[in-house]
Amino acid sequence: MLLKTHLTFAVLAIILLVQHVQNPVIFIVMALIATVLPDIDSAFSTAGRNMVSKSLQMFVKHRGIIHSLTTGIIISIVFSIYWPVGSLGFFIGWAVHMLCDSFTKDGVQAFWPLKYRSNGILHTGGKIEESLFMIMILVDVLAFLLVIVW
Repeated sequence: MLLKTHLTFAVLAIILLVQHVQNPVIFIVMALIATVLPDIDSAFSTAGRNMVSKSLQMFVKHRGIIHSLTTGIIISIVFSIYWPVGSLGFFIGWAVHMLCDSFTKDGVQAFWPLKYRSNGILHTGGKIEESLFMIMILVDVLAFLLVIVW
């Protein structure tokens, strides 16, 4: 999926969960960062266009080890040890990214190193994804109004 679609799903998760965390600002920031971060393994993504990402891309393939819940869990555990307040937001953002990508044709190897891939029918950047993006904007606005405002 494209960055914009990942972010709309992350915003929904944030809206639904933010009222249950002790530090909403850190939760929101970490969730948004972690939603974008798995795409550092792709030279075509926004997150993958910097020098550090380019170096990493020489050693990993797109939608491999980085694109797995395994990696997200490991990073979240490290956060929970050294910076607990950031761990839940990070895990939620990473998990949202994996969930979204599992519905694309390329799918994800969610529990790397296990070989099983979760694949869907969506073409990244296709018409269905564009429609989904528009729908999610409406869902986000409605959720915000229902959960946060009222």
